[in-house]
Amino acid sequence: MSDEPTRWYALVDGASDPAIAPMARAAQDHACLFSGRLPDDLAAVSPYLVAIDPREPLLPAWQERGRGRNWGILIESALGFEALRRHLRRFLQVRLPDGDLVMFRFWDPRVFGGYIRTAPSDQRTAWFEGVRQFAVEGENGVQHSFRLRAGRLFDGDHPAEART
Repeated sequence: MSDEPTRWYALVDGASDPAIAPMARAAQDHACLFSGRLPDDLAAVSPYLVAIDPREPLLPAWQERGRGRNWGILIESALGFEALRRHLRRFLQVRLPDGDLVMFRFWDPRVFGGYIRTAPSDQRTAWFEGVRQFAVEGENGVQHSFRLRAGRLFDGDHPAEART
């Protein structure tokens, strides 16, 4: 995948700010991560995949008002829009140790940053199928750039796996 052309996408959390869903829906290439017709109140707080276009309002708004507010994660991928949406939808639910199936809010950077560091290798590898990197804001505005190299997770140039 390293030689394939890539594009940046945002996976934004409509629940983190009421302005996000309208900006996401105004983008030329956008889709709710959930399928089907949603009631308006649920659509307003849903996750949206948006192809980044700096001429549209989402990216500038995120840079100006979204820092430190957990608006979502950025994804660099060689996958096309629909293929990336299908890929991400694979992770919407997880089974808990007690067998319950629950929604996995991975588009929240607080959730994704902690999860990807501690995920088992096989689960982590699945996230990076067609994805070059996930850019995630951490505590105190620290930016993380998660990449998989030779099966190991890196944050920028530094190993990022949680120590056990």
